[in-house]
Amino acid sequence: MILCVGSKLSPSDTAWENTKLLDPTRQNFVQIDIEPRHASWNFPAETVVLGDAAQALAQLCAAVRQRTRVEGRREAAIRRVARHREAQGYFDAPAYQADDKPILPQRVIGELMRNLPEDAIVTCDAGENRILMTHFYQTKAAGGFLQAAGSGPMGFGIPAALGAKLVHPDRPVVAVCGDGGFAMTMNGLMTALEHDIPIVVVVFNNQALGWVLHGSGPFAAEFKDFDHAAIARAMGCRGTRVEDPAALAPALQEALGARVPTVIDVRTSLAVSFADVTSPLANEASPRRR
Repeated sequence: MILCVGSKLSPSDTAWENTKLLDPTRQNFVQIDIEPRHASWNFPAETVVLGDAAQALAQLCAAVRQRTRVEGRREAAIRRVARHREAQGYFDAPAYQADDKPILPQRVIGELMRNLPEDAIVTCDAGENRILMTHFYQTKAAGGFLQAAGSGPMGFGIPAALGAKLVHPDRPVVAVCGDGGFAMTMNGLMTALEHDIPIVVVVFNNQALGWVLHGSGPFAAEFKDFDHAAIARAMGCRGTRVEDPAALAPALQEALGARVPTVIDVRTSLAVSFADVTSPLANEASPRRR
């Protein structure tokens, strides 16, 4: 049985419909979603539950709680999960501490986890930076990580951060984006200045559309070495360019303490690809890999 919560089961969720992962001829699908149109959209669901995910899952937990009270069953499950985490890794990648130059994306993400407070909200843009973030970034609290649905919403990070900061003015809000996404909506920083919305923007600047470059090749996917921190300063924001991993933590702390919009332009490495953290099933079935 497959329990699917809040997903249309699109190609990127299903390893490009690889039947080794999901196959309705050998599995029963139970789909929970608040949007009726998502039910059985891409895969036939035996059972469809329409409703809010939090409420539906809370009711499921209540229904099965009695079955988990068998003596020793919970403790055995905790040990089993711990063994899987030890074998597969659990937000403890060595690259979180790497001193490579240009800076590895994992080091940037590690510094975000170490330096952002528990109530921080991170908004994530599209592209390879988002794939790496969703793999390596450990969300600190419910509602603390916002990303657009689908695979092509470039430019989402900055405007989403503006909205999140307006809704939660007392919480730190950080937009994480690639240099491509930043270029598309950096004009949002003008709005941030005009309306006193002090967000922090962290740019993974690898001089490329990483997803395109690593997936399809160099055609129209590489950029000049633009200084996004200088662009931010020209607008009137704070802007810091980081090329040394040791400077990441101080830059984040200063940005979080500032009362003006801040851009941290991080010179990141292209040595890491989205394919490095993508399921072998997806690489096997993806049109890009054929």
